[in-house]
Amino acid sequence: MTTTTMRTLSAPRASARTQSGAFLLEALVGVLIFAFGILGLVGLQAQAIRNTNDLQYRGEAIQIANAAMGRMWTMDRTQIKTSYEGDKGTGGEGYTALVEAAARLPGNDVDDNKPTVTVAAGPTTTSSQVTVTVRWQLPGEAGPHQYVGTVMVGQNT
Repeated sequence: MTTTTMRTLSAPRASARTQSGAFLLEALVGVLIFAFGILGLVGLQAQAIRNTNDLQYRGEAIQIANAAMGRMWTMDRTQIKTSYEGDKGTGGEGYTALVEAAARLPGNDVDDNKPTVTVAAGPTTTSSQVTVTVRWQLPGEAGPHQYVGTVMVGQNT
């Protein structure tokens, strides 16, 4: 007679082997959080560079407009309107020099971004109010930035 031995299956005992995947999962979550942090820092750095570029171009626009207004102060007030008044590419020789100076700003090759100069009557009969607008547009932006400077040219008597 042959005897058959039956083995009984017992429930697996809790051992270190059943816990080994938990540490790996924690490490993957930690790497994921770290990656999102690095992506956030890269985004902040990109925005900081963009703001720095914008500030650089704003400073150049201010310098260009102030240089043009400074040249106007040295001119005869009656000649300012014929020499400087212009809009989007048309004007006298002073305006042409202003457009050439503004050409180093980005996006200034578009006609809508050309500088504008308006000359209006001042508070006295011997003065004029001049407004100079210089525009620039960074790549990828929908609309231009602008700097507007206003100056009184002439004598206040």
